[in-house]
Amino acid sequence: MNEEEHDAYHQKLIYVLIILSVMFFGGSFIFSKLEGLNLIDSMYFTACTMTTVGYGDITPKTDAGKIFAIFYLFASVGIAFYGLSLFAAHFVEEREDKWVERLDNVRSKKHIKNFHEVVKKLFVWDSKKITEHDELKK
Repeated sequence: MNEEEHDAYHQKLIYVLIILSVMFFGGSFIFSKLEGLNLIDSMYFTACTMTTVGYGDITPKTDAGKIFAIFYLFASVGIAFYGLSLFAAHFVEEREDKWVERLDNVRSKKHIKNFHEVVKKLFVWDSKKITEHDELKK
């Protein structure tokens, strides 16, 4: 992953986190007004709805709250899954880049270096060694 892709990833992740925060606090506020819940209960219900946990201990009682919950559920879950997929894709790409780098290091440093040295020894003749060897035979 190059520098531009990495920066674009961080920018997308920040946007998703901002949108999720706005949706969480906005949903909490709207649920507290529509359902008459206190702020903690509405935040709890919003978190359960956004994460699709749905314990069922707090449910919308009004028709307006139920309609809002339907649209809120689809929007918040979609954005949350997009954020999770973005997060996971980043780690998969980073891991892939590290493995490619490792493989390149293995190929270039060990095998090619060794192969190069073997070829060099085969085709590079040291005239001193050859003459010494010939002199020893005599």
